[in-house]
Amino acid sequence: MDYSVIPLVFGLFFVTFIIFWIFTLVKILRQRRVLKYTDPLRDMEITGRVRQLKVRGNEEEAVQLVQNELAMPVGKARAWVKSI
Repeated sequence: MDYSVIPLVFGLFFVTFIIFWIFTLVKILRQRRVLKYTDPLRDMEITGRVRQLKVRGNEEEAVQLVQNELAMPVGKARAWVKSI
């Protein structure tokens, strides 16, 4: 059994690239959902505030923030906050 290390290394790089690409795609799609409601700078600010509230355990307050700031419907706001 003569297995070469080079194909395994390239395979590992390929799998790593695919995983990185998927995570980047998910991040872009999440931002795009918010960008329907606001501009990119405000999006980053609101996303940061929502993350802070979630870390502190105030998920309901984060949902209220998104609803108030973006006039997003309740169901979409709750789903978006959970996805962050």
